[in-house]
Amino acid sequence: MTKAKQSTLCSPSPLNAMRLSALAIAAAVSCAMPAQAQSISVDEKQELAALRATTQALIEALVGQGLITRERADAIVKQAQQQHQGAPSPAQWGTPLAAGAAAGTASKVVRVPYVPETARQQIRDEIKTEVLAQAKSERWGEPGALPDWLGRIRIGGDMRVRAQGDMFDEGNVPASVYRAQTSSPAWSPDLSNTNTDRQRMTLRARLDVDALLSDQVQAGLRLSSGGQAGPTSTSQTMGSSNGGGFNRYALTLDRAWLHWQPPAGFQGLSADFGRMPNPFYSSDLTWADDLNFDGVAAKMQHYVAPQQGLFANAGLFPIEELSLSSSDKWLLGAQVGGEFALAKGVQLKLGLAVYEFKNIEGVRESDPPPGSPRTGTVSYFSSQYPAAWRQKGNTLININDPTSVAAPTWGLASKFRPVNLTAGLSVDALAPVMLNFNLDWVENTGFDAADVRQRAGMALTDLAAKTTAVQGRVQAGSAKLAKRGDWQSYLSYRYMERDAWVDAFTDTTWHLGGTNYKGWSLGANYAFDRNFWLAGRWTSTRNLDDKVRFLAVPTDPTSVSGNLSSAPLRIDVIQLDLNARF
Repeated sequence: MTKAKQSTLCSPSPLNAMRLSALAIAAAVSCAMPAQAQSISVDEKQELAALRATTQALIEALVGQGLITRERADAIVKQAQQQHQGAPSPAQWGTPLAAGAAAGTASKVVRVPYVPETARQQIRDEIKTEVLAQAKSERWGEPGALPDWLGRIRIGGDMRVRAQGDMFDEGNVPASVYRAQTSSPAWSPDLSNTNTDRQRMTLRARLDVDALLSDQVQAGLRLSSGGQAGPTSTSQTMGSSNGGGFNRYALTLDRAWLHWQPPAGFQGLSADFGRMPNPFYSSDLTWADDLNFDGVAAKMQHYVAPQQGLFANAGLFPIEELSLSSSDKWLLGAQVGGEFALAKGVQLKLGLAVYEFKNIEGVRESDPPPGSPRTGTVSYFSSQYPAAWRQKGNTLININDPTSVAAPTWGLASKFRPVNLTAGLSVDALAPVMLNFNLDWVENTGFDAADVRQRAGMALTDLAAKTTAVQGRVQAGSAKLAKRGDWQSYLSYRYMERDAWVDAFTDTTWHLGGTNYKGWSLGANYAFDRNFWLAGRWTSTRNLDDKVRFLAVPTDPTSVSGNLSSAPLRIDVIQLDLNARF
């Protein structure tokens, strides 16, 4: 057959990619059949007949699968017959031509080389693999197939129903004593309950949506329960929503962020933008598990093998933007670390972070509040530590002007520039039981007693630096709770001085949030089914004593001698959770 005829018969039709692939097979086989041959052996004759039958069966299969219409199949066969007019029928193949016929067609004879069976099988396998891959990616033949972009969306989430009991020791100082504080320094002036046990049920529900926008960009979105009561918890207390009465709960935007992975050439570099998960390697000694970050973060890592390499994290996060002041509150963070295989089955991970809380410390106002018409047009109390943020424990100063007799406005006494070392050691020598040991240490290098006195405008002679926090934790059990029978148990000890960390961002289970305590936490988890588990936890904490003796005046319960940082406050928290993940 001439190249012109072969091109005409095998030219692609305007069909989709699978039809082109399948028809190409049929056309190629048809084109490979010799229109005329001088002599064909019996074996060759049988092979050609089988090849023709295969071609016809393939065309019929395409019709049966709905990939081409019957009319189109008939047209293909008719076209092939028209282009091979004059060729002998299969029954005549191998019969010698008449002399005149042979002479008249000698110039049209094409000899087709023999294709071995192994080569034909290889061609069939390659085409089959190619067509199946294309069919899978384009979801051919799936009834009600959804748009392609839905294949790049992942939806997940979790729910937790918790029964919690908060138990207060009878020897605790009444909350009214804490709330009676008016001068600097002060501790925990917002406490409303130190003596009444509390039992409640809470619900946490979170819905995650992740979208793969391209090979380089991913978007994440999460809705959560909990309203806007604070940044460190997404739990909703049942019966407390808008006065109870089975009222509905509010959903908030918990995360909304973009993750960018640069193209090849910048391997190991990534960046996050928006409201994102915690970008630092840390524990709940510093950042609460439910806390998310607003801003931008970057990560660089270089791994020579799985779980063996170095990493660096950095971020810039706005804490509070002020419309009438240039002293906006910011968090800057930087961390370096690495993962190392110490021995077979022994893995160590280290992270050293430095954080800088800019403009978060309180500064006492020197003048009375601006009066009309300046009210609301000039910056005032921009350095306050808002009641909606603070939990308890940090040392506070009253930032009202010296002539004020109004209720105190509190600001943080200390600056915060904490250094945080986090270490985790995992051992799988007893696999499937995993052993994990974690140690976390914090030192606030920003505390300066002279600086506190200058900003407070008071002597504060007995104010000592209490700026260290330590936590140790050991855990045994399954690596994760994924299937029935998986379990975990753990024991933690924590010692946290009052100005080691900003109490606004601390975990709300330990000491019911805040700083200035020490204690233990014991817990266990057990999976009843796939992604469904029961958790129990007991946490017992008590206030630290900074050696400045606290004494209450018997005749006046609101009067104190010493400071309330050392006042007795013991809290036991028991939690029982049902958790589900999807």
